[in-house]
Amino acid sequence: MSPVDQSRNHVGRAATVALVGVVVLGLALGLVTLALGGRNSSDLNIGDQTFQAGSAQDKAELIARSGPIIYADVSGRKDRDMILQHTGTNPAKGWHAFLAAPIDKARDCTWEWQADEELFRAKCDPELTAPADGKGLPQFQVKVIDGQLDVDLNADARAAASSTSTTSTTGD
Repeated sequence: MSPVDQSRNHVGRAATVALVGVVVLGLALGLVTLALGGRNSSDLNIGDQTFQAGSAQDKAELIARSGPIIYADVSGRKDRDMILQHTGTNPAKGWHAFLAAPIDKARDCTWEWQADEELFRAKCDPELTAPADGKGLPQFQVKVIDGQLDVDLNADARAAASSTSTTSTTGD
């Protein structure tokens, strides 16, 4: 007889330990999903919240020569094509960014710059116009930081999320 008694039923114990591990992992993933599932996407910091458009000086010169710049939306939503416009002569001021298509129009019905009239006309309806600064259209906040353009694509979503999440209750 061996001085070390041979283990019995070690396969059953290993299977039990593995099963418990899988159950605990599943519960942990379920709790994480539950915790993040109700959050607004603007609360999740995945990727950049802003679009870096480059040098304010360079873009101002380009827009003065060639007109406003249109940027296609590269997100999965494909509904935020944007026009970057500069008005005035100071590259640190006069920046505007707004949706590239009129509200309730197809994505390919973009605003087209009419330099001689200093306004935009809708590609699908020339009677539909917008001012040079896009006033009245959905806007994106533009800042010049250290000479670089920073377009905040999600400022409205963050503002809406913070206003709905700051509700408080008082007890008697």
